[in-house]
Amino acid sequence: MARTAQAEVCLFSALSEGDMKIGDLNLLPGDERDKLIALGRGADRRFPAEKTIADVFREQASASPDSTAVALGDVRLTYRELDEWSDRVACDLIEEYRIGPDRLVMLCFSRSIEMTVAIISVWKAGGAYVPLDPETPDGRARYMLEDASAPVVLCGEEHRGRMERLTAPSDGTAVRVFDGPWERSRQGSDRPVPSVTGASASDLAYVIFTSGTTGAPKGVSIENRSVVNHVCVSSARYGMAGPGEEVVLQLLNYAFDGGVYPVILALLTGNTLLLTPDQLWGKSGEFTEYLNAHGVTHINGTPTFFQHIGLGEVPSLKRLVVGAEALDSACFHEMTRANKVPVFNEYGPTEATISTVSHAVREFDLAIGRPHDNAHVLVLDKALRPVPTGAVGEVFLAGPGLARGYLNQPELTAEKFIPNPFQTDAEKADLSHGPQGRNARLYQTGDLARWRLDGVLDYVGRNDSQIKVRGFRVEVAEVEAVIGECPGVTQSVVLPGEPAERQAEAAGVDSLIGFYLTDTPLDPEELLRHLELKLPAYMVPSALVHITELPMTANGKLDTQALRDLQPAAQGASRAPQTELETQLQALVAEIIGMEPERVGLEDDLFRLGLNSMLVIKLINRLETDLQIDITIASLFAYPTIAELMASPDFADAMPLSGHAPTTG
Repeated sequence: MARTAQAEVCLFSALSEGDMKIGDLNLLPGDERDKLIALGRGADRRFPAEKTIADVFREQASASPDSTAVALGDVRLTYRELDEWSDRVACDLIEEYRIGPDRLVMLCFSRSIEMTVAIISVWKAGGAYVPLDPETPDGRARYMLEDASAPVVLCGEEHRGRMERLTAPSDGTAVRVFDGPWERSRQGSDRPVPSVTGASASDLAYVIFTSGTTGAPKGVSIENRSVVNHVCVSSARYGMAGPGEEVVLQLLNYAFDGGVYPVILALLTGNTLLLTPDQLWGKSGEFTEYLNAHGVTHINGTPTFFQHIGLGEVPSLKRLVVGAEALDSACFHEMTRANKVPVFNEYGPTEATISTVSHAVREFDLAIGRPHDNAHVLVLDKALRPVPTGAVGEVFLAGPGLARGYLNQPELTAEKFIPNPFQTDAEKADLSHGPQGRNARLYQTGDLARWRLDGVLDYVGRNDSQIKVRGFRVEVAEVEAVIGECPGVTQSVVLPGEPAERQAEAAGVDSLIGFYLTDTPLDPEELLRHLELKLPAYMVPSALVHITELPMTANGKLDTQALRDLQPAAQGASRAPQTELETQLQALVAEIIGMEPERVGLEDDLFRLGLNSMLVIKLINRLETDLQIDITIASLFAYPTIAELMASPDFADAMPLSGHAPTTG
């Protein structure tokens, strides 16, 4: 009591003399502050901080040369074959394009063995790769190519024409078809093992572009040391067996860090990387058969994916890892319905190398968890002070996983990666991670969280306009900026497709709504074409609403509910169903998208109403189970309205399963 009374007297004196403001006060006792700082420190784990990714891969290839390194269907490469093939490609990269430390190589591949070989080859040449999703629209792809200024683009033959069209000769970027001469060179060569002068663990490993607040994507630059650390920490965290005892599935797109994860986890531990053929998961039975045929032990993906694919029993499976969006109880039950295996929930931005926090999920405990080894997680207020247990603060991260920064954006890097005021003297003296010592920087995530009494972290939300759309990180400012480029648009607003209360439940949304202010409405088709040229599909709003003024609340803030009330009831022609089958299809599609049936017209573009690649999988499975209609993913993308689909040859071929044929009204 005496200490409390004395503190109150000092506080009153300081406030009355005007020396401080209420917001400047740190009401935490020093010992509690120290406990909170210590709470976020992961255990120290030794890892080869001086080795490059290529060093670690060569060690695995030497130790188990005849083990399978990568497989796709019936095609397999042993570690020896992958090592020799990537050596030859690395030699070409060094000799022909002068690839070396911190030099970038653009990759544009569909799912293929060559994609994996290209990644390893770039690392062996000492360079860093920049993945380009083949589905990336031209405008965004051209920006990425210009920002990276890579001397060469490696791509598959099917992407050659597009890459040559997007790279101007004056840019100095060559386009090299990977499965041409290099494919034939796999048969044998006496080329020497490539030698990289000056390669170090601090060299760049990859640059992944994420959504940006400035209207353009930003490239997150990750170093070799961060990748090596992540593999060591994750393999220990999940009890990875090996070498040669695990089969790690690559499920997610390689252009995102969730797609990098299985590549490094498998190939840097001497295990097998299994690639999935494009769209195989459209049929859950075939997908499960594929996993069983290859004895898959480890899968990572988004909760949305697992909730919709209907994953069947896979006896070899040892663990499921989810991330990129919130995990709810319904999804957890779906994931573990057929496979009673451990489920791990991961949290971490691309800027911290895939994940920093994880949690062994239980039915009623869906937290994001505790810090990984070597990581330091802090929950701070605006003055960078630890907040008490149970209070909400912003998440800041430190550790060897932190990115170097943003490609060609030093100001943004300095804003988001700040000096770490909690760095200890021992960390400052540890120069193995750079001249500023270990944990010299903090990354400001923009995520809000709270510490629980048991030392576990609960995710709360965001403190800015960033949202997750089907697991993808989206800065709505980027979408608004692209809408604002259209002639006549003076202002634009982009909102999540679900209201705030539903977002809070799922911590993620399926779609966006765009509102644009002009004197007269724009041609919706022209506006959509403009957006589709500049933005990936998941960032294109499913509805675009013309407004002549921005509705404001009484206190001068944007009235988002008033904007939502302006959303049109339906898009397109909205022709109503006239037959029983049309009515059934309308009801099923509406249920999957999450709309009232009367808002889904037979001639409406379903993807503009909110259908997406994950929901397509769910729709296909429901068509088969509910209506006995066996439609493929390709058919839905080719015929994106109910009317077009029903009139297509694919639909006619699918109908015999149902035992009846559609009637016309």
